[in-house]
Amino acid sequence: MRRWTALIAAAALSCLSKPALVPQLFTIDATASERGPTGSARGASPTPGGPTVAVRRVSVAAPFDGRELVYRTGAHRLERDPYAILAASPASLLTDAIRGHLGRAGYGFEAAEASGAHPELLMDVYVRELSGDFVHPEEPAGVIAAAFEISEPGVSSPLLRKEYTRRIVLPHRTADAVVTAWNQGLAEMLGELDRDLDAALLAAARLHH
Repeated sequence: MRRWTALIAAAALSCLSKPALVPQLFTIDATASERGPTGSARGASPTPGGPTVAVRRVSVAAPFDGRELVYRTGAHRLERDPYAILAASPASLLTDAIRGHLGRAGYGFEAAEASGAHPELLMDVYVRELSGDFVHPEEPAGVIAAAFEISEPGVSSPLLRKEYTRRIVLPHRTADAVVTAWNQGLAEMLGELDRDLDAALLAAARLHH
């Protein structure tokens, strides 16, 4: 009798330590977070007749380029979440999100592609960090950091090169909260990129005149 009681208790403990979880699929999309209180997609109006920008390459640092969400749990420790999966590779999702944002901001390249025209500017993006930061349990956060380089075809010196970082504190220690923070951070970064690109284009126009 005691043996059966011990076996039942051990089985119950095993179920608690390894719950049956259903994998969740997530997307990266800045659309839901990029609209401000006034309803505008940008802090400023899109540049009238702005140049076409083609996203040439989006690369993601090796620790974060898989589909499983990655969490920082120590100064030098990363953990992958097998139950929280991106719907596609992070590079693919970020490429689509950035292209969509550029189109809404007045820098779309889709129309230029359809007409057979060539882009006036090329964009390369390197994502250094895409993680849930749980190193400090009292303040978990979603972290996204990316360097953007925008250049004219055939010109060695970039028009704009800058790294943007966002660390969004999480209301809950969940995968859903991490991805929501990424989307919010990405929207903020792209809004800042819009303003920086507007300023760089204005400075270049003044230089050439």
